[in-house]
Formats: sequence, structure tokens, C-alpha cells
Amino acid sequence: LEFVLLYWGLVFTHASRGIIFFYLQPFFTAIGAHFLLRGDRLNAIKVAGLVVAFFGLVAVFGARSVTLGPLYWLGDLMQVGGGLCWALTTLYIKRMAGSTRHTHYQTMFSQLFFSIPVLGLAWLVFQRGDAVVLSAPVVGAFVYQAVVIAFVSYLSWFWMIHHYSVSRLSSFTFLVPLFGVALSGLILRESIPLLLWVGLALVGAGIFLVNRPSKAPVRV
Repeated sequence: LEFVLLYWGLVFTHASRGIIFFYLQPFFTAIGAHFLLRGDRLNAIKVAGLVVAFFGLVAVFGARSVTLGPLYWLGDLMQVGGGLCWALTTLYIKRMAGSTRHTHYQTMFSQLFFSIPVLGLAWLVFQRGDAVVLSAPVVGAFVYQAVVIAFVSYLSWFWMIHHYSVSRLSSFTFLVPLFGVALSGLILRESIPLLLWVGLALVGAGIFLVNRPSKAPVRV
């Protein structure tokens, strides 16, 4: 559901806005963990770190001038909904990992198994009748998505969820869109904005604050 909201929402709003709204996920995760997970409580330093890291995203993506359609607000809401679904999935997996003996392998493969009928239904609804044209770039992209994204990255993510605090772990996701901008400059030769370095510095400072050990946490 989170990916349906993410990609469908981009039809109505701009990607630079969507990134900011979608990456409210660490806030949703931290708030949910505070109430639902033992030993993963919010404190003033964690909140400050999340806010600083979020402003790192805003520094890079929030200043871009865009031409928005009349339904941009719908796309924005869908991005927020996608971030909320991502947070709920993370919290559910973490809670399940604490109450059962499921491994990260079982977590990943169970999600892949139950996603098969959903993907089949999505194909019938959105792409039925579309011609499938195979080419070297298409096959390469498919293999990359299947091996690197769907297997390696998700397996690593689920392993980390099983072993680390989800509120601290989620703070690192702020790096994803910033790395995307940096790699687009290195690989696609796109211009890298100066604000990227400001954003990276803020995100790095935020991650440090979130993961900084606190001897006497102050609950908020």
C-alpha cells in the first residue's frame, strides 16, 4: 500500500514535495515506538535529532520552485499516507520480532509470498493490455530490482529491524533521498546543488543526536 500511495501520489504532486512528505516516516515510527515498543522511548535529544535531520531534507528539496496542478494537495496527502504505512509496517515487524521467534529471512519471504496476488491484481488493474517490450536495459533494471533491491536491501533492512531500535534506525532513512541527488550528479552528470552539502550536514548531525547515548533520558 505504501508504494501504491507513493507512486500514485507523484501523479498529482512534484517529486521534491513528495520526498519531504513521504519522509515524515521517521517521525511516525518514533512516535509509534514510544507507545508500542518497550525500551524505545522518545526523549528530547531524539526529537531534536529527527527535527534537525528533517530540516536537512527541506534544505535540499523544499526550496525548489515547481508548477503544481490543482490536485497537488491530494498527492501530498498520499505521500503522507505512504510514509505512515511504511512506519506501521516497520513497527509491526519489530513488535512481531519481539514476540515470536521469526527470523529476518522469514519476515522477508512471508512478505514476498503474500505480495504475489497483490502484484497480480495491480497488473490487471493498471497495466492490462500494455505491451511488454524486453530489451537489455529493461532486463538489467529488472535483475537489479530483484537482486539488489528486493533481496539484498530488504533482507538487510529486516535484519536491522530485528536487532536495533526502530526509532534510531529510521533516522538513517533521511540519507536515502540525499544519496539519490548525489548519485544523479555522479552517474547522470546532473548538477549537484550547494544545498546538498548543507542537507547532508544537517542529516548527519540529526543522526548523531538520535543515536547519541543518553544516561538519563528525558521522556516527552
